[in-house]
Amino acid sequence: MLPDRVKLLEIRDEIGPVRASTSPSGPVYSAVMAHVIERDSWADAPDRWKGELQCGQFGANSCLIFNYQERIGAGPRLHKHPYAEIFVIRSGTGLFIIGDREIRATAGQIVIVPPDTPHKFTNLGPGPLESTDIHENGHFITEWLE
Repeated sequence: MLPDRVKLLEIRDEIGPVRASTSPSGPVYSAVMAHVIERDSWADAPDRWKGELQCGQFGANSCLIFNYQERIGAGPRLHKHPYAEIFVIRSGTGLFIIGDREIRATAGQIVIVPPDTPHKFTNLGPGPLESTDIHENGHFITEWLE
């Protein structure tokens, strides 16, 4: 007889990803619907990682913004969200204003902004600032402060 872990792997190979939940009699497993979202449905241009996707429509509690700020000084004005936002800096350097703090972030760093915290960022250059911004909510909720 195979250990339970091996059985689960065999089941996963047959039916795709599984989701576990607990019950008084032990874990209950069910197949999970996977989604593949084509680039042309979220990207502003075929040659850049620039665009956004609200993932709530696919059952995920997140939204993605693929930021490409080409111009030095470019970036969104001051705003806040009722949920956390995570910035993954892919290339370039940005100046983040988060509450009363100024943070200089560069490629490879991750900046996390807590819920309800005013924030904005700008491209410091040289070159574009590229980031993937993850909103911890299935749809965007933004309060613009300036």
